[in-house]
Amino acid sequence: MVITTLNGILIQQQGAATRQSAPTAAKAAAKQAATTAADAQRAADRAFGDQIREQVRAQIAGGVAQGTGQIPAPPAPPASPRQFTIRGPNGEQTIIGMPPASDIIPPQAVDISVAFFMTIAIIIIGLPLARAFARRMDRKGASPQISTDVSAQLAQLNQSVDAIALEVERITEGQRFTTRLLTEQRDAARQALPSSADR
Repeated sequence: MVITTLNGILIQQQGAATRQSAPTAAKAAAKQAATTAADAQRAADRAFGDQIREQVRAQIAGGVAQGTGQIPAPPAPPASPRQFTIRGPNGEQTIIGMPPASDIIPPQAVDISVAFFMTIAIIIIGLPLARAFARRMDRKGASPQISTDVSAQLAQLNQSVDAIALEVERITEGQRFTTRLLTEQRDAARQALPSSADR
């Protein structure tokens, strides 16, 4: 009974797998057809490439067979300038010829364009160098920073010079006072002495 039940379950699972594999089989068939079509396209492309190669080889062999021994040169562009025909409303035709491109651009324009691009390159390279040089010159021109020790010594020296100046001024005042006293005493002594005329 257990075996029968297991067989029934297995049969049901196989039926479900078969039902699920039917859409998968259709997808696989579509994928197979797409792959086959892509392979056919690749084969056609290869055949076309082989055909072109064979034609080129035949032309090369034809050039060698003619006795030149060289590969034939590609055709040269026409030497005459391109011509344009303009038809007017009354039936007149005007033909305008255009020279080759090498004749259209004058050599001076080429020189000017080369000079322009060289100038741009020099500006791009030279501008940062000039700025760096100017900054370096500014740094050299600036006054150097004085250290705090030197500034303290300068302040002390300034105070000492001021003190010396005050002392020198006091000494000068003292000398003036002394000179004035001596002058007054001399004048008083002269007045006190009898003159020679009084004798």
